This record gives sequence, C-alpha cells and structure tokens, in this order.
Amino acid sequence: MSDLWINNVRLGSRPEPVSIVIRDGRITSIGDPPTDWSGPTLDGRGHLALPGLVDGHAHLDKTLWGLPWRPHSAGPGLAGLVENERTNRTSLPPVRERVSSLLQTYVDNGTVLIRSHVDVDPDNGLSAVEGVLEAAASLDGLIEVEVVAFPQSGMLSRPGTAELMEAAVRNGASLVGGIDPAGFDGDAVTHLDTIFGIAERNDCGIDLHLHDRGSLGRWEVGLVVERTRALGMEGRVTISHAFCLCDGDPSIDGLLEQIADCGISLATVAPGSVDPLPLDRILELGIDICLGQDGIRDLWSPWGDADMLGRAGQMAWRAGYRRDEDIERCVELATWRGAKALGREDLHLEPGGRGDVVLVDAATPAAAAVTKPPRSAVVRDGAIVRSQ
Repeated sequence: MSDLWINNVRLGSRPEPVSIVIRDGRITSIGDPPTDWSGPTLDGRGHLALPGLVDGHAHLDKTLWGLPWRPHSAGPGLAGLVENERTNRTSLPPVRERVSSLLQTYVDNGTVLIRSHVDVDPDNGLSAVEGVLEAAASLDGLIEVEVVAFPQSGMLSRPGTAELMEAAVRNGASLVGGIDPAGFDGDAVTHLDTIFGIAERNDCGIDLHLHDRGSLGRWEVGLVVERTRALGMEGRVTISHAFCLCDGDPSIDGLLEQIADCGISLATVAPGSVDPLPLDRILELGIDICLGQDGIRDLWSPWGDADMLGRAGQMAWRAGYRRDEDIERCVELATWRGAKALGREDLHLEPGGRGDVVLVDAATPAAAAVTKPPRSAVVRDGAIVRSQ
C-alpha cells in the first residue's frame, strides 16, 4: 500500500483536470491538489483516468500465450473442442509458465482482478488450479485471481470430477463451477444439486457456464433461481454466457426479474456467434454483470489479447452501439461494474476506493474503448506499476 498524488488527469468526458490523491493504497480525494503533500507524484499529462480493469470470465490455464502460433485444429461443436484440448494439452509447457507470461501482459494493460475458470478433471487432477494460483502469487500482489473449479470435460460424465472440484475449493479455489447441466452433462437436476451442495458445504460461490439455448437453457436458469433461493445464496451465484437470454423470447423478461430478485450475477464475453444479452434491461433491473476475455489464444480459439479495453470495444460493436454513453457502459462492465458483479464494491474512482488507476491518452472512456490506446500509466494500490 503506497501514497501517490496523480495530478493533471481527466475523468469521464469532463475537460477540466483534477488531482487524485491516494494514501495508504486508498483514494482519499479527487479534485483540488493537496496542500500538504510530501510523497511521490505522477504527472498525468492531461490523460484520461480509468479504474483498474477487470476480467470477469477467463480461462487462464488454457492459454498458449508466448508460444509459437498454432493453427486451430478442433472439430465442430463443444464436444470437438473439449476432445481437441484433452488430446493436445499434455504437449504444452507447464500451466504456471504459460499463465505467468499472460498475467504480466494483463498487468501491463491495467487489469487488477480476474476470475478464471480452471479445469478440474481426472486427467488433470488439481494441477491446473495449483499452476494458476502459483502464477498469480509470483506477481506479488500486482493482480488478483479468483479461481473457479471448472468441470470442462463434464462432471457427471467423468466419475471422480465432483470430488476433485470439492478438493479444489478446499485448496485455494474461490468458487465452484459447472457446465451445461442438461445439454452437455445430461442431468440438469443432479448436476446443479451437486455443485450447489459443494458450495453449501464449503461456503463458497458458484459460477456456472450455460451455453444451452432456448427453452432448455431458460428452464435451467429457473432451476438455478430455485436453488439460490432455497439455500440462501443470494448474491453468490453467477451465470456465465446465458445464451438462452439472448433470443428475444417473451419469457426472458420475467426470468430476468427473478434473476434480479435473488441477486444472481451475469457474465458475458461478447461472443461473435450469439446475439448480445439485453444489457439495457439487465442494468435497468439492477442485475450485476461483468465482461470477460473467455479464452486467450488457446486450443479453443486463436483470439484474445488480455486487453479489457479492447474487449469493451468489441462488446459495444457487437451490440451496435454508436453513442458515447452506450459505449461507456461497456467500459463500466470491464471496470467497476464488472468488479461489483464479482462482489467487489471498492474498485472505483471515488474517495474510499482502492488506489488502482489506469491512464490512457483518450478523450473519453468511449474513445478509449474504440481506439484501445497504450496505457500511459498503471497504478496498483497507490504504487506505480508502469509509466511511459
């Protein structure tokens, strides 16, 4: 935790420069320069100040970051992607090595918090979870990584996986995950009962992948709502992707109201193959939602660059946004709104917030998402991590 006075920066679309004062790692004031300052100072050069960036949905353990280019080789569909990864991942360098390289790029781009789904299965055991946690620890507090114990290859279909997932949350994972309880694992009720049981026994949250579309996916959302209420897990459950909420069916609004009522969060990655989530209605109902990179140059896809500003721009483009205020909401999903969806209330540029600041040479947050400028400075807990 450090002290820092960042002078001559701009906030939002306001043209007038302000000072951000950080004491002991926390923002104490935004506005006029301090009158009694004797600590370090950073000249903001009139650049735009943003909160620390947040990736709410990643798969760090899968990355090929730093390795030679590898053409995509998977067969069609989810099963083809899973099998391609199982076949080829044993030839990759250790998880810690690949993830450490990727996390340093995240840090340089201004990311301070990541939620990563990490594979747990009978082949991997807990090795991928251990590798990701070790890589995060090696960066000495520059970035925080929440690990979700994730049954990528299926849970009920791979005997022993549920027990490994429970072991993972007892050995460093922050949440328990799941994947398409009906469409992929074949038994929605048992799948959800299992992961909610692990969460209840270990007092942890849930983050569920739900790619199942249409009425099947919406039925599964209803099951998640029922269990969230029954176990008193309001505010501790996230549904990632939620493609079933993207097709405009009339029943979606009522389901969104139920999601809002029991404090379930949503996570999106701005996918290219599915219509965007109804963001206007989601925010109107007060549902917390975050944005993520998903895979970052891995055996699933060659895309991803660890730059959440660029991903905010991609989300805005997919949604057809043109106005600054609409594009800026996507930036919020990659900063303070995204953090809130992960249960963090203090990653914002306000007095009392953490001293995490990213400076970019851009006119507004919308311009930053569109142009994706280099980070002119990155500040973490009041300490200068990067300055150009």
